[in-house]
Amino acid sequence: MSDYNVDRTSHIDIVDNPDVRVFLENCDYMKAPTGNEINDITNHFLTIPDAEYDLPQKVISIDGSNYEASVRKELPFTRVGFVKISNLLIRRNALKSLSEGNFVNPFEVAKLSKDNSSLSFALPSTNMCYKGESNVRDSFRKALDEILYNCRFWEKDASTSLRTTLFRMASLRSNDVDSENDKLVLFKCPSCSAENLELWDIPEVQRCPYCGNIVYPSDCLRIWEDVGDAGSNQSALTRFTNAIMHLLVVHYIRFLKEKSPDSYLNALTDLCFIVSGPLAVFGNPAWLHASILKYLYDINKELVDSGRAPIIVMGVLKAGAICDYFKMIGPSVKKNSIYAVSDEFRNKYINFDREPSSTTFGAETYYGQDFLLKTETGKLFVFNALLPYRDKHNKIVFKKEKSNLLNYKNIGTYIELIEEFECDLDSTSIVPIALAQRYTAISLEPGGQVLDLLAKSNFQ
Repeated sequence: MSDYNVDRTSHIDIVDNPDVRVFLENCDYMKAPTGNEINDITNHFLTIPDAEYDLPQKVISIDGSNYEASVRKELPFTRVGFVKISNLLIRRNALKSLSEGNFVNPFEVAKLSKDNSSLSFALPSTNMCYKGESNVRDSFRKALDEILYNCRFWEKDASTSLRTTLFRMASLRSNDVDSENDKLVLFKCPSCSAENLELWDIPEVQRCPYCGNIVYPSDCLRIWEDVGDAGSNQSALTRFTNAIMHLLVVHYIRFLKEKSPDSYLNALTDLCFIVSGPLAVFGNPAWLHASILKYLYDINKELVDSGRAPIIVMGVLKAGAICDYFKMIGPSVKKNSIYAVSDEFRNKYINFDREPSSTTFGAETYYGQDFLLKTETGKLFVFNALLPYRDKHNKIVFKKEKSNLLNYKNIGTYIELIEEFECDLDSTSIVPIALAQRYTAISLEPGGQVLDLLAKSNFQ
């Protein structure tokens, strides 16, 4: 139906329907807090602490986006997926030269872009096979493994690949301290579902010992389970984008540690990572979050034990229920205050879940903790700070202690970094994320159209 034939006021009939009104009158739903309730909410906020350490001089900002393009107009369900990840290095002292009086110097902004590195990937999607594979799922698996294996710091050194970083993370899934870095255990074979297959970090093709079909180390992410031939594979692209963004954080750190064993601690203490979105991995690859948490905890322990500042890994949230709620109560919150969101607060005010849960929010996905921050200038930020624990095995203790501000020994440094990077162009973002999004975003217009044309030009 044409848009011109749609009655854009038809929703009014629904709102005025007496049955709908009666229904709403019998519902208990989220409302803006007032009076004593808003006082109870704002009393959770504490005065922000001073920075405990000097701020790092170098910031790596990571953002990602994806897009699914049709290769031909007459075949709208034949699609290819595009993923773009931006890694932007920002030197704090360079930011000071961005502004001249009340204006931003475009030449200095251009200089910052020189340290921008974007990773662009293409993956087969609906009705598309790759390198002789007979179906979309196996094509996606092959392409994904090639991406991780070929994405390296040093082209001739396979140990600097993202796939080797994945092996390092897989080795941390086990509590066995002697687990092998170059071996992972695959949950199940994608072809015959045989369980617990051992795979090695080698260039040779590996096969399932039961069915003889090829298995890839990257199958452990289980993204292939979301891939099908009948409809959109946007979900798989989103899972891949999310997993790679967070894998990149430990990828950089691992490279520094393994290739510069005598100097990596000095390099890390002067470096921080800012990721767009929460510090969390969702969907089937969610197991990665626990390995990342262990790895970063061990790195920070090395740093602190050597008298250095722990590394900052921060997630910045711009959308979602928690952001919407903070915007609603923000005017009532005092400036220069912060709150570590507890499960009780989240369930009572944000998610409106009156059923007590035996688990804790993000237990299977998050390696960061949500904080609500109102700066001295009155801007509102929702951000994640790295959890100060190696694991979450004791769920009862973790559920209570994760929202205790005193457990975050460098939270003042996080806050000072945010305040220094406040962005006038976007009151909910900070400069590193705003710049990373500039180089990463695949918009429907015009960026998406360019990708559509690119896909079509290769399939004429």
